[in-house]
Amino acid sequence: MSPEKIDWTDDTLLPLGEAARIAFPGGSVTARTLKYRARQGRLTVYRPGKAYLTSLVEIAKMIQACAVPLAKPAVRSVVPNSLGLTESDLARAALNMALADLRAKTMPRRSKKAGP
Repeated sequence: MSPEKIDWTDDTLLPLGEAARIAFPGGSVTARTLKYRARQGRLTVYRPGKAYLTSLVEIAKMIQACAVPLAKPAVRSVVPNSLGLTESDLARAALNMALADLRAKTMPRRSKKAGP
């Protein structure tokens, strides 16, 4: 007797655990993760019985919806201003001032003790 042939497509509804194993074979995403994404509204799931079901097409849509756009690198001016300072120089000076203020606030103050 030959084993049954499983005939499914990307639209076939699968239990979340099985869908996670197929779509993410490395195990980085589990059924629990998919259920969480469904509760967030990022993954369409169906529940005709007790089990939550989804398809690989719905998982592909979720992946696209969760895509993180690439950040464009900030273009900073390297042309000095009228004082001869670039934006990097000004930013560095502001950071140094903020750090100095923070250190001054967090450093314990030493009290001067009166002599005998």
